[in-house]
Parts: sequence; structure tokens; C-alpha cells
Amino acid sequence: MHSLTLWLAVAALMIAVSVSQDADFGFGIDDNRERQLELERQREREREREQRERNRAQEIYPGCRDKVADIFFILDSSSSIYIEDYFKQRNFVRSIINRLAIDSRFTRVGALTFSDNYRVSFGINEFRDKPSLANAINDQNIPYLSGATNTASAIRYVRENVPFRNDITRAIVVLTDGYSAAPGATASEADQARREGNYLFVIGVGQYTDEREWRAIASDPDDNFMFNITDYRGLDRLQSTIAQRICSLPPLIINRLQSCFVQGNGADVLFVAGPSGASTALPIIKTLVDNIQAQPGQVQMSLQVSSCSDAENIPLSDPSAYCGPNSPNALDDFITLLRRMRANAAELRDRLRTPNQVAVLFIDDQSMFNRYEISQEARNAVRDGVEVYIVDLGVTQNRNFLERMASRRDAVFSVNDRFGGNLEGRLLRRMCDDLNESPFNVPEVPPSK
Repeated sequence: MHSLTLWLAVAALMIAVSVSQDADFGFGIDDNRERQLELERQREREREREQRERNRAQEIYPGCRDKVADIFFILDSSSSIYIEDYFKQRNFVRSIINRLAIDSRFTRVGALTFSDNYRVSFGINEFRDKPSLANAINDQNIPYLSGATNTASAIRYVRENVPFRNDITRAIVVLTDGYSAAPGATASEADQARREGNYLFVIGVGQYTDEREWRAIASDPDDNFMFNITDYRGLDRLQSTIAQRICSLPPLIINRLQSCFVQGNGADVLFVAGPSGASTALPIIKTLVDNIQAQPGQVQMSLQVSSCSDAENIPLSDPSAYCGPNSPNALDDFITLLRRMRANAAELRDRLRTPNQVAVLFIDDQSMFNRYEISQEARNAVRDGVEVYIVDLGVTQNRNFLERMASRRDAVFSVNDRFGGNLEGRLLRRMCDDLNESPFNVPEVPPSK
């Protein structure tokens, strides 16, 4: 009896120790289990929401019926986005899709995610009906990536590679928390995308106090194309707004560029852009150069651009071959580049006796810092016989100086005049008259990218 009592006491003590150990270490186990359960609950809620959206798949807004449009979503998947919020982005895209007339003849949708780099989720012509497109919004096609926020690279991919249809409504919808790795490059890519005929929507999430990057991406007016919500739960309030707004937009008809055929005894084309304007100027320069046609050696090109080097008196060609971040001219200010252009033009006149010279000056606020000197140097170039054109990259002060720099009052063009026709097309038409001895009619060709 005594032995039995002793054995029971030892057993009770062992059980108590075991319970105590479980209590000591159970918090970590319980925490892990709770996190796993919460993640599973989140996924289950997403599955339930998917099913609800499938049930509502036929609820197309009246304004979206038979709407011919191409829409591409750019979804931020960087480390600053919590995975739970990333799920909300996917649900948002699915909800908008269910309000559209998805069909290869009407509305097409594509998407990509981005962080350090971009990952195409599905192409704009990959799914031709609503059920298959809605089913494509899943973990496999739209995974959570994490990493930095390379918004510029994502917009550039969409602009250069997505096979948008011509002369229809084209919309790019960017969802981001706003902290881009390269705001300047992002603004430049967005500007180029707009000039190519795309509407850009921005949905900025979070308490991002500096909205300049979002405004630089969005089409004008900002009130119609830029949305700021406190957190991702606010996406639910925008589903109807975004779908209806896209469906109400008319196509942006971009004028087809007309190639400039240079005749006569030859010509020189000279471009000038300072450090802050080079990234915006180079795509415009490329489009202009791509559409100037001449016999070999008939037209010389010079790039007095801060990011370019060894680019004087070169054949018409892609400027990117001469330009890059390591250029020795990267820090040269605008007045230095302008003086170099004028000296280069004088050398060409003396050596080659070219009858026609055209200079295009890309001006922004930083370029206007020495506006009196710049204006005087530009007028000197005009007196030398150079036809000087001004491209306003967004000058906000002392705009009256721009007309003083140009050969004529109507030789000033603005990148912000988005509804006045294609900038490159209007500028090239005017340049072509000056590159030739007399204006002439030319056949149409599509604009280059």
C-alpha cells in the first residue's frame, strides 16, 4: 500500500512538470498556429469573395457594354506591401473585370506585378472571355514578389511591349504605395506613355505625404485619374468608379507621324538638353530621328545632351547608342551645352557648307536658371542662321522667355499640350519645312516607339 501511494505521488509530480513545461513553451507554438490559422482564414475569405464575384460576373455596367478598350493593370508587389493587402489588390482587379464586357472584340485586360523587376501575369490578348480571365487571377499568375519598387521599369515594359490596339480607349492602372526607386524615370516613362495615347490612372495607398510622383504619373486632370486611399480596404470603394470612368473615356487619337524626307544639299539637326531634362528629351529625339529619311551622309546629327558623349556630327541613328549615365557631360549645365551647340553649328557651316540647320532646345525650370544668358545665346544662334525650336518640358515660371529663344513665336511646343495633337508629329512637320528648301507633301507612316 505504501509503495502504491509513493508510485502515485511520483506519477502526479511528472504530470505536473509536463504541464508546466507545456505552459512555458506553448506560447510560441500557439502563436505560430494562430498565424497559420489567420493566413488560412484570409485565403478562405478570398475564396469566398471569388465565388461571390463569379456569381456577379454578368453585372456589366451599362456604360461598359460593347465598350472597345484595352486595360492593363500594374500591381505593386514590393516589400512595403503586406501580403494581406496584396490579396486585396487581386480582388480589386477581379471586381473590375466582372464589371466589363470581356471579349476579344470589346474589352481586353492584361496585368503584371512588379518589385525590383516586373513579372507579366497575363497578356492583354491571352484570355478572351470573362470566366477564364477571372480564374487567371490566382497565386500562380499573380504571386507576391517582395523587393524594391521599380515603377519605371514596369511602365516602360507596358508601353513598349503590350500590343495595344490603335484608336481605341487605352488605360493603364497603377496600384502602388508611392515609394518609387527612381521618381524621375517613373515620371518620364509615364509621360511617354500618355503621349502614345494611353490614359494613366494611379491609385496611391497610404499616408504618402508627397503626392508629386503620383501626379506625375496620372493623366490630367488629377481629380479624374489620381486616387489616394488610406489603406487597401479603400479599394472596395473604387471598384465602380474606376470601371465606369474607363468606360466613359473616348479614345485618344494620336496623329500618325509623317516621315520627313530631306532633299537638296543636306542639313544638320542639333539637339540640346540639360541634366534634368535629358531623360524626357531622349525618347522624343529618338522618335524624331527615326522619322527623318535622307540619303547616307545627307543629314548630320549632333547631341548636346548631358547624358550623351562623342555625339557630334554623327549619322542619324538611335541616340541611346551615345547616351548613358556615365557620360562625361553628365554635369554640364544648359548654357554650356547651348554654347557648344552653337560652336558645333558654326563648324559644320564652315566645313560642310550645309544650307539648312535646325536646333531643338529642351527647356525645363532648371534650364531657365540662366535664362538671360540662354536667351541671348539662342538669339545669337538664330542670327547665325540656325532655325531654333523650343520644347517646353514643363516650365512653370518666366515662360515669356521661351518665345524669345525661338526663331518664331510659333516654334515653341509643350509636352503638356496633350490634347493638341502628337507633339513629335507637329514638331517634325515644322522641322521638315526648315530642313528642306521648300515644304512638300509626304506619305504617312506610324510613329515609332
